[in-house]
Amino acid sequence: MDIHLIPGLGADHRIFDELLVDVPGRQAHDWPVMAPGSSLRHFAEALAERIDTSRPHVLIGMSMGGMVVQEMAAITKPMHVIIISSWKGPQEMPPPIRLLRGKHPERLLNKRFLQHSMPLIRWQMGVEDPEGAALFDRFLAVHTIEQLKVQVNACLEWEGPKFQIPDLVHLHGDRDRLMPIETIVGAHVVRGGTHFMVYNKGALLSGLVQCVLEGRALG
Repeated sequence: MDIHLIPGLGADHRIFDELLVDVPGRQAHDWPVMAPGSSLRHFAEALAERIDTSRPHVLIGMSMGGMVVQEMAAITKPMHVIIISSWKGPQEMPPPIRLLRGKHPERLLNKRFLQHSMPLIRWQMGVEDPEGAALFDRFLAVHTIEQLKVQVNACLEWEGPKFQIPDLVHLHGDRDRLMPIETIVGAHVVRGGTHFMVYNKGALLSGLVQCVLEGRALG
């Protein structure tokens, strides 16, 4: 069985360095370069081309990746869909984020703005140790400002998947400052989990994912 891991906004495959380590069939992906105005559906279509749909497979996405795998599910027909630190639609976005929809705040993004915002972004992500901070800072070199704008706009304008995904599993931390648990419905709550928990609680998250893949109840 193939396990496809889709990262969060502005991140790459390294965000999954602590998740399902050495599990056979594990493939952590990077974001494709997309044209301005691309939607999350367009991201899903591009990523779906990398998947051998003739083989049993699982889609796991973190943050923006969790939104994209919900769109991918209609294309690739996976055995399981697991989202981590993510949203299932705009109804789960906190009110300040919903107010930004349609206003294109990504247009304000530039290198200087991003550098000045890094302390706040790290705090929202829950990056609390030097190793995690170093990895997070390296993500700055992964995408151009223009690609970050495409990703931000695609997330803000997402209307949610067009169909209900059976047995969707949602893992969400109760200390997530970027996507607060208060607006999340139907998730398995990870105590002490931040938005960065896929990395800094990788062993715990791996155990929960294995429970799903083996058909065991989440503790």
